[in-house]
Amino acid sequence: MRPCYTKPAGMSLAVLLLGVSLFASGDSYAREIRKTPLIIKEGGTPENPAVFDGKGMVIDLGEDITAAPWEVEGGIWTLRILPETRVPIVAGQYAALFVDDQPISVPRNLQAEAVHPDRKSRCYLSAEQLKPGQAGFSEEGALYFRWPEGKFSGKSRIILPPKEGVSAVSIACSHIVVRNITAKYASNDGFNIHGKWVGILLEDIKALCNGDEGISAHDTVEMTVRRAEVAWNGSVAGGIADVNQCVTSYEDCEVHDNVGAAFYFSGKSHAVSGSHIYRQKRDFDVAKGTQFSSSQIRWDRE
Repeated sequence: MRPCYTKPAGMSLAVLLLGVSLFASGDSYAREIRKTPLIIKEGGTPENPAVFDGKGMVIDLGEDITAAPWEVEGGIWTLRILPETRVPIVAGQYAALFVDDQPISVPRNLQAEAVHPDRKSRCYLSAEQLKPGQAGFSEEGALYFRWPEGKFSGKSRIILPPKEGVSAVSIACSHIVVRNITAKYASNDGFNIHGKWVGILLEDIKALCNGDEGISAHDTVEMTVRRAEVAWNGSVAGGIADVNQCVTSYEDCEVHDNVGAAFYFSGKSHAVSGSHIYRQKRDFDVAKGTQFSSSQIRWDRE
């Protein structure tokens, strides 16, 4: 089920579709569920941008470990043997796993870090110290967590993201329109953009349940996002976090249930308009010296 990719005449296709079966019949495309990351590497021109239409593609990088050999004691679930690539992740930034859609965060043990400054972000709370919806790692590398409120064993799935640093969608080109894709259960970002790329448009996308941000632009990227849903992402910064010297604009988006703020901005210039934010502790976190504007924001705290 191959997504529709429209490119300027004479341009070679340089979109890496890793591990995907491609089936098409005429102009008819079926919805695709994909278990490997998507890298988009070649765009178009300002006058004729390339278009990558996922046609409802879902990129789901999670592994269901509900039936793994969990040990249960006193409300703490412990998994002593993790998949080989799942080493203990740094504390204080990412979600270690998900219970259904809810991210399970890994808080830093600041008291232990004060004694061991060489282990910054590598000291974890003990199992007894965890609050509902939090996780940690033992010295031996076992993962333990306390179930979040409202979720119950036997009724919910436990989902493990891939190894550290894996994003669902990476964009490495200019003048590209990316639409109709859902990115979920990545260990890093749902949509990740690094570099000097300009003329990027994301529209009608979903970034759900990713270990870090749902959408994150870096360096000097220039990007517009329209009609995105960004929810249940694990970053302590925000569901969306654009940094460095990038210029970004968000229009008609829905942002909710992320661990950090709805939006985190630092660097050059950012704008949000016509968007709905709800079930967030904070709406906007904006670093000092950053140009920022917002208009027509619907903000529901509950």
